[in-house]
Amino acid sequence: MAEAYEALVLLTEPSGESFLKLHLLTVEHGVFLCLKRVAKKSGRSPTPDLFDQCVVKLDLSKQGTLHFVTDYELIKRRETIGQRYQSLQDASSLSRLLVQNAAHLPESEALFSLTSQAFDAFATGKASEVVLFKALFRLLQDEGYPVRESWWPGLPRDLQAIAKRLLLEPAPEKLPEPAKVAYREIHQNLQDWMRQRTDLLLPA
Repeated sequence: MAEAYEALVLLTEPSGESFLKLHLLTVEHGVFLCLKRVAKKSGRSPTPDLFDQCVVKLDLSKQGTLHFVTDYELIKRRETIGQRYQSLQDASSLSRLLVQNAAHLPESEALFSLTSQAFDAFATGKASEVVLFKALFRLLQDEGYPVRESWWPGLPRDLQAIAKRLLLEPAPEKLPEPAKVAYREIHQNLQDWMRQRTDLLLPA
C-alpha cells in the first residue's frame, strides 16, 4: 500500500519517454531518488517542478530498491525562483549539495525545515547570496561540523564582522556592491574550509 509523505523537489531529470527522475527530500526518508510516470494527458496531475513542496504517495518496486510516485499533490510552487537568474543559481546550488551528499545527510525535521525556509526566502526575492550562506552555515551546524569552532576563527577579522551581520540579520532584498565583494570572499573561504574539513561533496 502506498504511503503519503510531504516532500520537497530538489532535482528533476527525464528518464526515457515515460518517467521523470525526482530527487526528493522528506522528513522520513531524507534525500532519495524516485520515479514518476509522466502523465500522457495534461491536467490529470501537476508535473513536478524544481523547488515544489508537495505530498507524494510512494510505492516500492518489486525488488524493494526504488520508490515510484503513484500520486503527486502540489502544496506550494515556487516558480518565482526561476525568474531571477541568481536566485535560480543559488537555490540550485543548495539542491545539488543535498542531492550529492544524500548518504551523509540523515533524515530529520531540521533538514526539511531548513531547506523549506531557504526555498521560501529564494522565492520571495531575498538576496539569494545571503540566503545560501545562511543555509550552508546552519546545515553545517545541524550536521555537527565545527563551523564556529574551526572555520570562524580562521576568517579574517574584517570579514567576521560582515559575516556576523549576514547571519544574525534577516536577508535583505539586495546586497550593495561593496557587500557583494565581501560576501564572495566569505563564501569562498567557507567553501575552501568545507573541502578541507568535511566529507561533503560541493557542486561544481
